[in-house]
Amino acid sequence: MVLAALLSAAAVTVAGPIGFVGLCAPALVRSLARRFRGFVRARAALPAAGLAGAGLVLGSDVLLRALIPAETAVAVPTGIVTSLVGAVFLVVTALRLRDTAGADAPDRLRVPGRTAFLVTVAALVAVVVGVTLAGVLLGDSKLLLGDVANWVQGRAGRTVSFVLDTRVPRVLAALCAGASLALTGTLVQAVTRNPLAEPGVLGVSGGAALGAVLLVTTVPAAGSWGITGAAFTGAALASGVVFGLAARGGYRQNRLVLVGIGMAAGSTALISLLIVLTDPLNATKALTWLSGSTYGRTTADVLPVALVLALGLAVAVVRRTELDLVALDEDTPRLLGLGLPRARLGFLVVGVLLAATAVAAAGTIGFVGLVAPHAARALVGRRHVRVVPVAVLLGAALVCTADLLGRTVIAPAQLGAGLMTAMIGTPYFLRLLVRGRGAARS
Repeated sequence: MVLAALLSAAAVTVAGPIGFVGLCAPALVRSLARRFRGFVRARAALPAAGLAGAGLVLGSDVLLRALIPAETAVAVPTGIVTSLVGAVFLVVTALRLRDTAGADAPDRLRVPGRTAFLVTVAALVAVVVGVTLAGVLLGDSKLLLGDVANWVQGRAGRTVSFVLDTRVPRVLAALCAGASLALTGTLVQAVTRNPLAEPGVLGVSGGAALGAVLLVTTVPAAGSWGITGAAFTGAALASGVVFGLAARGGYRQNRLVLVGIGMAAGSTALISLLIVLTDPLNATKALTWLSGSTYGRTTADVLPVALVLALGLAVAVVRRTELDLVALDEDTPRLLGLGLPRARLGFLVVGVLLAATAVAAAGTIGFVGLVAPHAARALVGRRHVRVVPVAVLLGAALVCTADLLGRTVIAPAQLGAGLMTAMIGTPYFLRLLVRGRGAARS
């Protein structure tokens, strides 16, 4: 491991971060070992993998210069091409992978008392109300509750009206986007039976971001509705590709997750390419949107995500028993007459709609779909009739708090809500990985 770290550090020092070479080169050598037994031994496989990695990087650089004019190719990192090649390689590997998810044992459904659930919901409702009030009152200009009351009645002054007309839609966008991402994460984790899954795993967030950045970099004058439509179109296309490739075998979890990761990696590489090739002003606008900002949101921007959130909540509550069964294992739902492929596809479609509208409303905000459902299960157990409301409240509170901190910590300058949630989600994700490793050892 020390040697691997030194090799990676040296490579990044020389050529910058180049993704997927460490995945593709050894996999190519392992595929050769099926025909040539000599590559089974490490003394032949190691130098062959090194040569394959060198060939991938050099080939990507040559391909880049062949497809793009020389004066432009100089500014495009080779890592973008290797990431695109690696994303395709990962998707092809996922389609050939034998899925063994059906052998997993059913997960126990821990059921805390009703009193604990009600106390948790009441506490979270109070937190959401408090964070919402703080988001409306605090910022570069501090207001009082009386100012808000006058604004609601139409009696506020021009300055107060201007502040609240711009601040209230931002708070509502943060609340709805956080709740939608949390509900998406709950559905995705149930379908994939993977506690580390989140909306980005399906490639939905990456597809939405790619659509929005493509419009921003090609049509700089595009408005918020245009960006919303582009983000939704990108999410729909990405999810269509992922679902179409993962359909064989009934949307099994390993294949679905790997194909989604490949789609997300490809989207990220294309976004980097667009930002590098576009005008610096357009790049700044795209990077601001990618940081998960609610800046400039209006009531019209909040309406789509609010409607889809209401639809998603209705589906999750009505189909809560099916959601519990899908999250168990492969055999129990079939014994009870539930068609797993149809149920999985239905929940995934709802998740795509939720994630796409959330990304369109607030940009790319990571880790909310991971943290909120996992924390909800830790608080109230695994029955989705309880997990769904708790996760939605947690997601709304988390994104609204992140947006509030981003607007106040370095006011009048601002930080994107996505940057703040990443600061919270990254250590939580590492904690989950460490706990999962400890559970596997025991």
